Amino acid sequence: MAKQERAARTHERFLDASADEFARHGYAGANLQRIASQVGMTKGALYAHFPSKDALAAVFTSAFDEAWRDLLRKIGDGHPPLATLRCVTVGFVHQMHTDLRFRAGLRLAYEEALARGSAPEVVTGLSAALTRLVGEAQDQKELAATHSPELTSSLFLSLIFGSYHSAPSEASLAHSTQQVRQVWQLLAVGDTAA
Repeated sequence: MAKQERAARTHERFLDASADEFARHGYAGANLQRIASQVGMTKGALYAHFPSKDALAAVFTSAFDEAWRDLLRKIGDGHPPLATLRCVTVGFVHQMHTDLRFRAGLRLAYEEALARGSAPEVVTGLSAALTRLVGEAQDQKELAATHSPELTSSLFLSLIFGSYHSAPSEASLAHSTQQVRQVWQLLAVGDTAA
């Protein structure tokens, strides 16, 4: 049993080190030797847990795909559309800020989509969900209908992904969730003043 526990801990340590490597350097820049060294193991030990760099990257992309889809599944659980919109934007940014494996999956998903010459599924999926929520919020007079739901949802997409891509360091990424909350406060102030 101790051997299995040790193997499971090593597996998790490889995942943590790999997440850091992929989040920082992307797929092409990720180095398996650096990952193994960070864990204090050999590259052969890494291969005992993951047969290839592709298999290792797939762990993060599939977990990321499941996580963002799960966030969207929670939409419409009885909350008003504007509250749900706020929850999705803040929640997604918070996930990017707090979950290194999520960030690694996001970077890998972006790179994979760019290599195919298409938009990442997370962007198209979030865009559709946000557009629907904006439309519902406008129908319920929670948001002004001065702009199309598509245009307004693109603002929220920019808020989500811009907060991630404009953070030059891990420390500034930590402020992203707070910045998104502050943007929502600005929107609320604008709504009450109007």
